[in-house]
Amino acid sequence: MNNRKLSDIANIEFDVIIVGAGINGAGIARDAAMRGLTILLLDKGDIGSGTSSWSTRLIHGGLRYLEHAEFGLVRESLREREILLKIAPHLVKPLPLLIPIYKSSRRGPVTIRAGMVSYDLLSFDKTLPHHRFLSRAEALREAPRLNPEGLLAAAVYYDTQVEFAERLVLENVLAAQDQGATIITYARVTELVAANGRLSGVEFLAGRTGERHTARGKIIINAAGPWVDQLLEQTSQNKPLIGGTKGSHIIVGPFSGAPSSAVYAEAEADRRPFFIIPWNGNYLIGTTDIRFEGDLDHVSADPEEIDYLLNETNRLFPQAKLTTNQIFYTYSGVRPLPYIGGKDESGITRRHFIREHPQLNNLLSIVGGKLTTYRSLAEQCVDLLFRKLGKRAPKCATGRVPLPGAIDFAAFADAFRKQIRFSPPVNNRLLRVYGTRAAEVADLCTRDPALAEPFNKAADTLAGEVVFSFEREMAGTLTDCLLRRTMIGLNVNLAEGDDEIAADIGKRFLGWNEQRAAKELSNYRSDIDRLMVR
Repeated sequence: MNNRKLSDIANIEFDVIIVGAGINGAGIARDAAMRGLTILLLDKGDIGSGTSSWSTRLIHGGLRYLEHAEFGLVRESLREREILLKIAPHLVKPLPLLIPIYKSSRRGPVTIRAGMVSYDLLSFDKTLPHHRFLSRAEALREAPRLNPEGLLAAAVYYDTQVEFAERLVLENVLAAQDQGATIITYARVTELVAANGRLSGVEFLAGRTGERHTARGKIIINAAGPWVDQLLEQTSQNKPLIGGTKGSHIIVGPFSGAPSSAVYAEAEADRRPFFIIPWNGNYLIGTTDIRFEGDLDHVSADPEEIDYLLNETNRLFPQAKLTTNQIFYTYSGVRPLPYIGGKDESGITRRHFIREHPQLNNLLSIVGGKLTTYRSLAEQCVDLLFRKLGKRAPKCATGRVPLPGAIDFAAFADAFRKQIRFSPPVNNRLLRVYGTRAAEVADLCTRDPALAEPFNKAADTLAGEVVFSFEREMAGTLTDCLLRRTMIGLNVNLAEGDDEIAADIGKRFLGWNEQRAAKELSNYRSDIDRLMVR
């Protein structure tokens, strides 16, 4: 939260109150604040702690959307991919993907080649290389341990990866805060306050105290992702807007025959595409796509999903022989897709919709959307906000203004590696996580020599980063710090052991008492429990 105190919130009428600090809410907050609107952003948890944290971590054009003739969505996605390469180069990196084509594949060489050509044509303004079509022999040279049985050919094309999607969400929120937005996490909205066909604001329960607060706003945006319908329960909206599907992933170490680049393949079991992607020094394998009607706050991978991903990977790379014993952890999220009744999951559009509510004309609900197109969704939404407020909209600048960690990144990175006293692994990781804001981390570490020392097993994360996450990046809990700020909670051991040292750093430098440190550690262990394979 910025300088405003919770007690002051009731005295302000915000132009816009946004409920949900996932990628869409964060993007809207950034754009709206940059264009001069007063913004309050609320989330019942941490920034980016919902669906945004549990994606396949790709910024992609949506190659498979071509099958459903969603050319507009593909073009939008490819345009946004190029923009994100420019405004967040420290977080968004080019990723080559190999598509093997087998005799049994539903999508044969002609279909794949047509898709590749269309993809290149729709990305006419891209900086990434064009696709290459490979013969069988060339495909096996590219991925020598790929299953050769029935292999006809392959294609190589480029998309991009956002290794730490959590940081992309956070930097949008930090940018919004820099422009004056008020951010309150762990603020559960309990009531939409309505009168005479309009909303006047929201009531929410704040943080650890559970105190009830009221915030007033001219327009309310429901950007709660899979929880959109839950927030609307107290309104006259009785038809569901969200028809969420669950996507699960497994994380494994480098395995026998593992490809050096990402692989985008067709699963034999259900003909759905799935990915095997080098990620964070390991491999990310996913995703599934199944209906989900369970508890949105407790989503985890089912044994059937895990078996599906293992079996398909072992089929594609027979030497792998992966079992559940090789899985470091799993993660799952629910996509906030539009409700389409009984339609096949894979056919549900990935387009986003900004739903207006005739009975409450200053309420907007965000349905759908994905990491790739969050910025264009935000631009459309903020344009609409200005129309509803009866104001002229200043031009959107989010497509050309770098995110906080991306300002002059290339030049900064070279100088940082040469000048800063930390070890090369620490320097490289600081740049990978914080971009140009690594200089702020380094500056904070000058307070005390102990802050400039690595504290984790990999010896690449500084004690000062724990302090930085709470003082400069709005972390409220140890879980926020490890899973969504320093990112070491996503290492192979989920920061086991490192979490205890981080709690000790909290005691030494953040004023935590023994009780607070013990509680933070216990809560973190509970939070990562659902990522573990049973």
